[in-house]
Amino acid sequence: MKRTYIAIDLKSFYASVECRTRGYDPLVTNLVVADESRTDKTICLAVSPALKSFGIPGRPRLGEVKRAVHAFNNQRKQRILGKQIKYYSIYQPEIQHNPAMGLDFIVAPPRMNLYEDVSAQIYGIYLQFIAPEDIHVYSIDEAFMDVTGYLQLYQCTAQELAERMINAIFKATGITATVGIGPNLYLAKIAMDIIAKHITPTENGMKVATLTVDQYRERLWEHQPLTDFWQIGHGYAHRLNQLGLHTMGEVAACSVGTLDQKYNADLLYRTFGIKAELLIDHAWGMEPLTIQDIKNYRPEHQSLSVGQVLPRPYTFAEGLTIINEMSAELALRLTKHRQGTKQITLSVRYDKKTPEPRLHTTVNLPQRTNLTTVIQRALRSAYCDQVNSHCLIRKIGLAAIDVHDHFTQEFKYLQTSLFERTTPHRYRKEEQLQRTTLDIHNRFGKNALLTAEDLAPHARTQERNQQIGGHHA
Repeated sequence: MKRTYIAIDLKSFYASVECRTRGYDPLVTNLVVADESRTDKTICLAVSPALKSFGIPGRPRLGEVKRAVHAFNNQRKQRILGKQIKYYSIYQPEIQHNPAMGLDFIVAPPRMNLYEDVSAQIYGIYLQFIAPEDIHVYSIDEAFMDVTGYLQLYQCTAQELAERMINAIFKATGITATVGIGPNLYLAKIAMDIIAKHITPTENGMKVATLTVDQYRERLWEHQPLTDFWQIGHGYAHRLNQLGLHTMGEVAACSVGTLDQKYNADLLYRTFGIKAELLIDHAWGMEPLTIQDIKNYRPEHQSLSVGQVLPRPYTFAEGLTIINEMSAELALRLTKHRQGTKQITLSVRYDKKTPEPRLHTTVNLPQRTNLTTVIQRALRSAYCDQVNSHCLIRKIGLAAIDVHDHFTQEFKYLQTSLFERTTPHRYRKEEQLQRTTLDIHNRFGKNALLTAEDLAPHARTQERNQQIGGHHA
């Protein structure tokens, strides 16, 4: 059965939300979302469409934005009498129509709770048109929909249905979107990412692009760079270039080559392994996966990870405090989901001025568990044994692997010790304490209950408890 998919990307979502909450139009207001307290090296979460029109990329560092704006204003100074700019504006039309006007912009600190609330509001608008089983939320600002069965219901085309949804979103939130329509998930995404860029937007800034298999092969087989295509990063593109393949058309041609030719499918499989199958499908504009397949998927193995980039280079002793904090955080997350693990990976990245290579090691636990004391003891031991105590640390990551659901503590085999009371009763009490801790966090906030170590000047728990995804909530 021929299917029709819609991909929706809310335009510069974080920046648009910040503009709208301030009463500004994101299409004409210069704004970046960034935590200025983290210095100019911090990466901007979003740049408004208006500011992008001045050549600012989508995810720059704050310092790059300031330098680009300073360079723009310097160029303007050279062209006006007196070489001085008296007035600056955050509005794109004023700057474009007045050669003597300087470029200014707003720096908005991230507010992740606000973005999640607006995203949930927009999802509610989707549900007014499409059932949840036909929607796949790809990220906070992006979603896919299978609208095959809805076009006859609403007696409209896919483009008309998309326009209805985006107009409803714009009316409720003031946020517009870019839309891609295609016969499979891949082509809907490509239509949105590549084709829509060259379409004139509607009055409210919406762009809608449609792409069929034939159109994809005709218009995009020669398109460059390869990194514009979904799921092809710089690493994949570099390896394809090394093979002499620079376009999707060349990849498609390679996939049908015979074994006696230099370019053939076997070359792709030797280079990329099983992932070559996906690459070949996409080169031909094909994608067999459906939204129903995504919803039915259950991973064979699960993992749970926590990580953080430290605000400055940490000493070995300070890093040990972070290990204790992250161990407790990981244990509580396992407890919350009633999960347990027997292996945890520890990764440590040293400061860039340190020649020491990155550490990555696997820590085996004595039994499958979610207890803080067991996890903390094992990670502290691995950290002290394997981390170079003379080097400064900049990033730490933990990942519980082979996580089991519906987990309960088992004490069938328990190593006894003369120096500590490792009894099943003690471990059950600790697990109950962790559940009580979670209840307190849910009722009064995560900072309602802290350890003495969390109060150390270099500790990070209190600050991280007020963040979502490493940004201010």
